[in-house]
Amino acid sequence: MQVQRSVREITKRMTDAIHEIVVGMDDAIRSLLLAFLTEGHVLLEGPPGIAKTYLAKAFTYSLGLEFRRIQFTADLMPSDITGGTIYNRVTGNLEFRKGPIFANIVLADEINRSSPRSQSALLEAMQERQVTVEGVSYPLPRPFMLIATQNPIELEGTYPLPEAELDRFLVRTLLGYPDSGTEMKILAKKTLRGEDVEIDQVASVEDVPYVMGSTRQVHVDESILRYIVELAEATRKHERVALGVSPRGEVSLLYASRAQAAIEGIPYVTPDHVKSVMNLVFNHRLILRGGSLNPLEAREEVKDILVEVAEGVAAPR
Repeated sequence: MQVQRSVREITKRMTDAIHEIVVGMDDAIRSLLLAFLTEGHVLLEGPPGIAKTYLAKAFTYSLGLEFRRIQFTADLMPSDITGGTIYNRVTGNLEFRKGPIFANIVLADEINRSSPRSQSALLEAMQERQVTVEGVSYPLPRPFMLIATQNPIELEGTYPLPEAELDRFLVRTLLGYPDSGTEMKILAKKTLRGEDVEIDQVASVEDVPYVMGSTRQVHVDESILRYIVELAEATRKHERVALGVSPRGEVSLLYASRAQAAIEGIPYVTPDHVKSVMNLVFNHRLILRGGSLNPLEAREEVKDILVEVAEGVAAPR
């Protein structure tokens, strides 16, 4: 496989391969591509049964990377994620046994069903690409990407993700039920494929560092950097927002904008690239002032606020 293929070509092949077995979900696929190119993390939020896990597997297998799934439950312990030290009876030594977090792409399924203690085991992995057990740090394989899923409606037996953890996700994609036409296409594919994830591998392990390096080379003008800062500041000043976008959110918007430009085959970032990914990057970083307790209503309110912010900040020419 030729490493010299462009980012645009590789991501196009990945998208086409995924669409062979996954119907629709364009925003979710784009979010996964943005995160993959920047080695970020994705939060997929939507009701159960809409193929979030299936999509994560398809995405991973199209790259030929190692995939692990962690089912988050109330009794999940941090060591069930990171691994722990065990006694080897043969050698008489204590040895570290790696947990499922040691993979290229890890699916944290229903992440909000575990306690804050277990969720906190992900923070170091997400930010520093390592885990520390009993004072010893172990690097994670590269690339490393976390795909987390959660159901926004069901509140019983769940723990809201803390702001520090939410802020470490590059993007959050909000998913809903497909329309009837899409559901018919899903059923048609299931009669042929069933539940098996059969997808062509369209990229190699050698392609991964190449496309990530190419994404980092996308030029960003100083005016674009100022534009990103002004957008973040506008969220903090909005009358309906108690806590706006942090500097980490600004960095995430920069990275996602670069990735979007690379996907389109453009060697520089434009204001349109920034605006096209702003909602994905910012929608989980706003804490509303006296907002609705209904998650679906809160979604719409945040969406309206971000539209106002985008319209109120002048884009550079």
